[in-house]
Amino acid sequence: MQNLDLRVGAMESKADVALIRTALETLPGIDAYDVLRGKVRLSYDPKTISLARIFAAIAEAGEGYDVEMV
Repeated sequence: MQNLDLRVGAMESKADVALIRTALETLPGIDAYDVLRGKVRLSYDPKTISLARIFAAIAEAGEGYDVEMV
């Protein structure tokens, strides 16, 4: 497992947090995650899921999310 810290722009409300949590729950290879306004911290298995897929899932969870590594 690898740890990943992300900054998520335009994630400002509880509804945004819920959208991202829902998106992460559907992904294979995510072991644990913590979603706070503007931040996501997770553990993932790089053999099961790519960073690109994680970034895409978060970005597509809502409109205008800008995802970057911290």
